[in-house]
Amino acid sequence: MSVSTDALPTPTLPPAPTLPATAATAVTSAFVPEALQACVEAGTCWQQEIARFVEHRVAENVRSWQAVAGARDVASLVKAQQDWSVKAAADYAEAAGRMRALATTLSLTGTTPAVQQSAQLLG
Repeated sequence: MSVSTDALPTPTLPPAPTLPATAATAVTSAFVPEALQACVEAGTCWQQEIARFVEHRVAENVRSWQAVAGARDVASLVKAQQDWSVKAAADYAEAAGRMRALATTLSLTGTTPAVQQSAQLLG
C-alpha cells in the first residue's frame, strides 16, 4: 500500500518578528564583537590545551620507545610497556579533567580561566 503525499497540506510558518533596523544594528554592534572575541579566546585556549597534551604525550612516547629499545630481557620489555600504559592512562585522565574543567568554565562564565585570573588580578 502506498501513501500519497499530494493530499497533505503544505505547512506555512508565520513571518518571524523583526526588530527595527536601528535597534537590530545597535544590538549587533554591541554584542557581536564581544561574542566573537570570547569565541576566539575560548577556541585558542582549547587548542593550546590540546597542543600541550599532544606535545607531552609525544615526548612520553619517545621515552617509552627508548626504554623498549633498551630492554635487555622480556621482564624489562614488559615493565617498559606497563610503565607506558600506566603513564598514558594517567595523562589521558588528567587531560580529560582539564578539558572538562575548561568546558565547564566556558559554559558557566563565558570566559576562559586566563581571563578570569586577569580579572581577579585587576579587581
